[in-house]
Amino acid sequence: MANPDPATLNLPNGFIPETKQICIVTRDLDAMVRRYADKLGIGPWWVNEYRPPELTDTTYRGEPSTFSMRLALAWTGVLNWEIIQPLEGPSIYHDFLERNEEGMQHVGILLSDLGMTWDECHEAFEARGFAPIMAGRWKRVRFCYYDTLEATGTTIEVIDRPADFERPAPEYWYPEPA
Repeated sequence: MANPDPATLNLPNGFIPETKQICIVTRDLDAMVRRYADKLGIGPWWVNEYRPPELTDTTYRGEPSTFSMRLALAWTGVLNWEIIQPLEGPSIYHDFLERNEEGMQHVGILLSDLGMTWDECHEAFEARGFAPIMAGRWKRVRFCYYDTLEATGTTIEVIDRPADFERPAPEYWYPEPA
């Protein structure tokens, strides 16, 4: 057999076609954003705060909960880099920082890449033994994190962003876009 291109191979039980996001959790978002931009050349960073009333329908470990965070986004090609600093309320971000130094906390996939409805997505993860551990909605974007840590060494987030969603202006950019 010829040496196949690994990018074209899929397992019969696969259902995650593409990873779109890597998230770093930090105690100091502004410092981490500067390091990524100034040391690695990743950016510019769109920086905003996610909190009620824009952040709704939030749950943590199966119970209604209120939490907030600062968040920064940048892209390298199609890969979205995200940096999160937890603020108020219980969250998987606080849990991560209690167990670890700052670092990669989750990877994100888009619901639209799965070819499933939101309910079908939940069913698919739960059928594999992965319960939702935190979820919510920011404006029109839904997100759900699944308890995949023990099986994969990280957490998987599913993001449901409508195709016509327009990201609002950030609190600030770092550095300012050229």
